[in-house]
Amino acid sequence: MRNFVFVLFLTITGGVWAIGGAGLYGGWPEVFGIQFVTPEGWRLSVGLAPERADPERYSVAVSLDLVLAAGTLYSDGGEMVDLAYYAGAGATASVLRAEPEVNGHAMLGLEAYFTAMKSVGFFGELQLGQRFVFMPLWTQPYLGLRVGLSLR
Repeated sequence: MRNFVFVLFLTITGGVWAIGGAGLYGGWPEVFGIQFVTPEGWRLSVGLAPERADPERYSVAVSLDLVLAAGTLYSDGGEMVDLAYYAGAGATASVLRAEPEVNGHAMLGLEAYFTAMKSVGFFGELQLGQRFVFMPLWTQPYLGLRVGLSLR
């Protein structure tokens, strides 16, 4: 377990230095994941999602998103907190599972930064879209939620 935590720490800090941002998140359908963000607004996420048929098994969900709009909702001049929003679109593929699936989604999120450097923040995000399952072939609406910690 210590080795896993150490590798996770190196991966996240390396992502922050290499491409501009990284973070940890939890939510639904991914219960735990890491994400990397570029200065151009691209975000790559890798998370663990429980199987629908057998919640004891987990699959890997890989998501690629693009932030299309972002702005500040509130700023106190760098003293305590800055609140920001972002909106965009993306797609997620769940692999290594009995029922492979993809989804396309729109996303809307809020971020709060609590330090003067604005390098550590918390975020919450809502994703709405359409899910496509391939075995058997069917579709349904998609709802995703994320909360997490972002480092920039």
